[in-house]
Amino acid sequence: MAASGLRQLLISSGLCSKAVAVEETSSCTLLFCESRVNMLIAFSTYDDWVYIKAVPELAVQPHMWHCNEVYYTPYGLYAFAKSHRELIEKLKAKQHLLAAQHKLAIERLSAIEEAGF
Repeated sequence: MAASGLRQLLISSGLCSKAVAVEETSSCTLLFCESRVNMLIAFSTYDDWVYIKAVPELAVQPHMWHCNEVYYTPYGLYAFAKSHRELIEKLKAKQHLLAAQHKLAIERLSAIEEAGF
């Protein structure tokens, strides 16, 4: 199952009300997930593993919405699994942590605005 299958599972599981591919390369697909906490989800496979890095939308500036930027930002959480369904379950279990990182991103943006940048 490719990234399109993951996109459908994100929606059918209720994790995302919408999931849109932002970038597709030979090694990664970046999805925008509209949800309670909007997320960017970088999805890749290696051998028989599937993995993602989910990052709160506000933690990555829009001009940096690329797989490499998401994988290397200090924000977000990784999940590794053998199937898409297992990956979804792991992401569900980490939603509260992503919500906390979302709050940190809002605080960071607020501090940047106050500093006049």
